Amino acid sequence: MSAPTRRRAGSRRGGVVRRGFAATGVVVALGLGPTPAGADTEAGGSLVLVGQTRWVGDDDLLDLDLRVTGAVEDAHLVMRLHGAIGPDHILGAVADTTGDAEVARSEAAIDLAEHLGASGIASIGLDTGTDGDLPMRPGSAHHLSVLLTSTDGTVLDRVDTAIIRLPDGDPSLPLLTSLVLEVTGPPPLQPDGSSTPDADTLHGLRSVVDALARHPQVAADLRLPPATIVGLVHSGDPTHPALVDDLASVLGGGVRLASGPYVTADPEAWRQAGRLDVYRDLVDHGDLALADHLGTTPDRAIARLPATGTAETLDALSLQGSQRFLVDADHLDPRPDHLDDLTQPVRLRGDAGSPFTALVVDPTLEQHLLAADGPVAATQHLLADLAIRAWAEPRVPRLTVLAFDDPRVLDVDLLDVLLGALEVAPFLDMAPLPTAFASTATLDDAAVDEAGLWPEAVGSVATKARDRSLVEVTIDAYEAMVGDNRPEVAHLQDLLEATVATEVSVEAGEAYLRAVYDGVLDVLDAFAAPDDQNVRMTSRRATVPYTVENRLAVPVQVRLHLESDGRLDFPEGDTLDVVLQPGDNRIPIPVGAKTSGDARLQVTVRSPDAAELLQLQSSLLLVRSTQLSGVGVFLLAGGLIVLGLWWFRSARNGRDVSGSGEGADPGDHPDSGDDYDDYSAPEPREEP
Repeated sequence: MSAPTRRRAGSRRGGVVRRGFAATGVVVALGLGPTPAGADTEAGGSLVLVGQTRWVGDDDLLDLDLRVTGAVEDAHLVMRLHGAIGPDHILGAVADTTGDAEVARSEAAIDLAEHLGASGIASIGLDTGTDGDLPMRPGSAHHLSVLLTSTDGTVLDRVDTAIIRLPDGDPSLPLLTSLVLEVTGPPPLQPDGSSTPDADTLHGLRSVVDALARHPQVAADLRLPPATIVGLVHSGDPTHPALVDDLASVLGGGVRLASGPYVTADPEAWRQAGRLDVYRDLVDHGDLALADHLGTTPDRAIARLPATGTAETLDALSLQGSQRFLVDADHLDPRPDHLDDLTQPVRLRGDAGSPFTALVVDPTLEQHLLAADGPVAATQHLLADLAIRAWAEPRVPRLTVLAFDDPRVLDVDLLDVLLGALEVAPFLDMAPLPTAFASTATLDDAAVDEAGLWPEAVGSVATKARDRSLVEVTIDAYEAMVGDNRPEVAHLQDLLEATVATEVSVEAGEAYLRAVYDGVLDVLDAFAAPDDQNVRMTSRRATVPYTVENRLAVPVQVRLHLESDGRLDFPEGDTLDVVLQPGDNRIPIPVGAKTSGDARLQVTVRSPDAAELLQLQSSLLLVRSTQLSGVGVFLLAGGLIVLGLWWFRSARNGRDVSGSGEGADPGDHPDSGDDYDDYSAPEPREEP
């Protein structure tokens, strides 16, 4: 065991980095080996790595900054360097990283008291040269275990990290690397109309924005649910619009804003439910929302294929403008198990046979950031993995995609350390996704392997699709009344879209659907018509005035349905489309009376959609006609003619009778003649 080489901080050169920040919480071991029995971090002390040389250069210097707490007056630090990580071991610990001294490649022991400062930080300098404390060959990466031990050798705590030794001479071809940061979360919109952004989503978005602002040279592909941005704008919290402004300021240049659905949704699930139009509308809405609030039009050209994606999903997404894809290695059939398969593009085929170029996302890269001891150690493990990928075959161009969406990764401290390292790593060439895909255009078709898909099971959205269909017609009816682009309609549609979100269960979605129905019912109550609208007609054809009140603040399109008891007809049809202005509206209804007397007119006010779903009002009017019908007029006219003829003949006969009086010729009497006898009354009959 060689003694450690002690160096002054001022003598550090090359890639030496001293980065310190507060680290709180329980230290989680990476798992490179079991902690020996008897370890007691609470009683004896704890160890946190707060700074480290990112990679060792020609000077062979490795610096470590360790925060030490607890009763550690006589404690020691033991440095165990494990075997070099090779291409076959880039995904985790290798066989000789159990932490035991007999399998360690080299080991160095340090008296903690000699290096521990007043602030509780122990600054350690180590030589990794051929004859140094921890010998490393150029162009290699190793796991390093740092153990805090008591005087009797009991391990009080440990930290596991990775060390990278750069190759000598000219640098090899760098690994073309693209970074994808994805913020997810439930929709902020609540059923009562309030906007409450999810706390974890806010934390992740703020961390991403701050980290990108601090490292403007890092290219990144940013994905987030547009509903989150809309929720921040309307939440009422004065700090939320500031976050939106900060986000807008980091977009452009190397930061690309990717298109996505308004709320998180699985396109394959909605395709299987026969409602792919729902996903299409979500993407359209999402693009409009991001362009409106961030001033940047999202890019649809590159999409991340969901774990449930199939060949049919590829075709569906291509119809929406996505021609290139990111696909997880676990989603491919067979799954890539070689470095070449993970660092080269693949060709996927849609159901119609169309070829699509895809870059492989290795999910194990994100795992490095979840299982290590704090941000510094986590970043070192990831960098070591990337370095091995870059050096595996220096003459072959390689590329990889770092896709991070776990909320634990989207931490401001971790992202700050990570982006700072990615920004300057000599074995990486950070590039936006379009540039990465453009580099594949020079590859020969035969050099790109074709791969199949192994999709995960789809979470059925059949119930959501059914419930949505019932509510859609209600919103369509409402929209037909008040017109397009009304905020009232937009609010109802937002409530409906919230039910689509993956984070919203069917049960939780019922509150949103009820809110939609309640909103429409409130509209139905905004119309009134008096019940005593009885009218009198004095002619066969006339207009009956119908009064209805619109208590809304906007004009409303409605359709009147007219029905009678058979005594009225409607010259202009039994339906009338009219506009109800705010306030009282007096609507003339053309009618015709078939007969005199009382007739009943039923007026029903409905929404003007194809289904005429909503009934706003219904009134029964009594129409009293005092004008005879056509038949009555004909009969009356006929009777007058007969009466006139009778009167004319009677008048004429009267004149003839009056002419047989005094001065008349007796011979003109009709009864005069030779046989004429005077009429004698009979004798009265005597009563017995």
